Amino acid sequence: MKTNLPKGLITPLEAKKLNQQFVKTRSKELNKIIEKLDNKPNKKDSLSSWFSLEELENYIAYVKEVGAKKGIDINGLRVYFGAYGKNIKNPVKNNLSTVFLVPTTAKKESIQKKTIAAVETSSDVDDIEGLNLGGTGNPPSATYPQL
Repeated sequence: MKTNLPKGLITPLEAKKLNQQFVKTRSKELNKIIEKLDNKPNKKDSLSSWFSLEELENYIAYVKEVGAKKGIDINGLRVYFGAYGKNIKNPVKNNLSTVFLVPTTAKKESIQKKTIAAVETSSDVDDIEGLNLGGTGNPPSATYPQL
């Protein structure tokens, strides 16, 4: 059975460039915020989140199952950026950046009010749980690639 390649594949070099651009244009300011919030000079923000394949496969199966029970056709996952606060269950993650996933469903929207043309977009399904609590890099501020 042939695997269909997903759209949007990037090379390891492209991934490295994206990560370097993020570090260059954002991480210094994010680190300043983390240092101030935790009153810890030189504390660095998290630059990645990690989820096992099993967690992702289980989450996809879960949102499909719950969506089907609710009559919702799940068409994808949206990845949001987030930030932990203080006093969470894992104090190591205090104030660090994170990502979380939420399921989406198709939504028809008109491109212009005067036309009947429509474009398919996705809207978040906010009555099915999202997925968070991925691991951070080791250390959290490690850049791509982590070997």
